Amino acid sequence: MAGNHNSSRSNTTSVKSGGDGNGGGSGGLGGRVVVHGKKKKKTESPLSWRVYLARNLASPVKVITAALLLVTVAAGADIYQTYNDAIAIDLEKHITDADFELSEDKSEISGSVGFDIPEMGLFEKSIIASVHVTVLDSNPTTDGDYEFEYTLGSGEQFYDFTLDDLDPVTVEKIEAGQPLDIEYSGTISVTYLGIEIPSVTMDIPLTTTTVETA
Repeated sequence: MAGNHNSSRSNTTSVKSGGDGNGGGSGGLGGRVVVHGKKKKKTESPLSWRVYLARNLASPVKVITAALLLVTVAAGADIYQTYNDAIAIDLEKHITDADFELSEDKSEISGSVGFDIPEMGLFEKSIIASVHVTVLDSNPTTDGDYEFEYTLGSGEQFYDFTLDDLDPVTVEKIEAGQPLDIEYSGTISVTYLGIEIPSVTMDIPLTTTTVETA
């Protein structure tokens, strides 16, 4: 049977250089012409403003984000420690009982209260102490509200206040040389950078003291 010369192998056509079989330019490749294509240069489009910002601002944003995360963690740890310290402190041991006395002309009552409260938490803080003072049995009531700021851990400090415009009943007692009973109490709020920490508040216990008028 005769061979089939139209097979797929015979259909392959080689491109040869022009001229005879001994023509130059074959380069030892059996007369096969080799064409080397040139690599097309990639045209770079200008960066959009969004890409530019993303590339140039990515690092600062990451730094700021990390810093905010650290601040948040530190603040949370500080508040937690402050709360525990406030529970552990026996406040009565760190408040000097208020001392009252009558002025020389017996027209007003002056007093002072001292604080020596240790530090709380990890960072420096202050307290706002609100004190309410009342002359017992006064009519109409002679009283006053006072507010003091104290930096925790700053040692013992005293704060003064005065009760004036005394009521008629209190004045009569003073003229008669009778002692006066004065009552005071209050609250303490812990603040950080001027901001009150809501979960950390303490009470100044109700205390009664006597002032001699004779």
